[in-house]
Amino acid sequence: MLAGSLPHLIDAQKWADREGEIDQVFPLAAFPRVREGVVSDTGEIKVHCKVSRDAQGLMKLDAELGATVQLACQRCLEPVTCTEQSSVSLFLLRSEEDADQLSDEADFLVLDEEGRLDLLEALEDELILSLPLVPVHESCEALQIEATTDDDVVEEPARENPFQVLAGLKGHPEEK
Repeated sequence: MLAGSLPHLIDAQKWADREGEIDQVFPLAAFPRVREGVVSDTGEIKVHCKVSRDAQGLMKLDAELGATVQLACQRCLEPVTCTEQSSVSLFLLRSEEDADQLSDEADFLVLDEEGRLDLLEALEDELILSLPLVPVHESCEALQIEATTDDDVVEEPARENPFQVLAGLKGHPEEK
């Protein structure tokens, strides 16, 4: 593996048997899909992930992700630095039918035909999901609204009710 890059396809079986682990800080450039949604290439992603087996012998990916990226503030459109933490625990299955062995709350990924996992894609998916949907500054200048005083309040004139005429007619039937 090159320094500063994350392996794309890993043999999940071999990694699980060896309890393969990555504990490294990567530049944002190592995550191209995450980089598409940010306003600056500055930032870093801390990855601690491990592929192992649980008590039943099922392969499992456990990861702790930390991201510091700049997103566009949705109030003023200026860059806002967001720091996010995400934990993920995914079972690695050879087919969807194997999911019957898992509890209903368990998350899983299905490996490709050769039993490989696209580690970069899996971690990018989790990072993208952990980023705020609507990033904003805590005290955004675009939100500063001038305080109104009683002198600024203009009362609208009372509007005439069009049904008032009908009510008057109902109370006074025409004489024949």
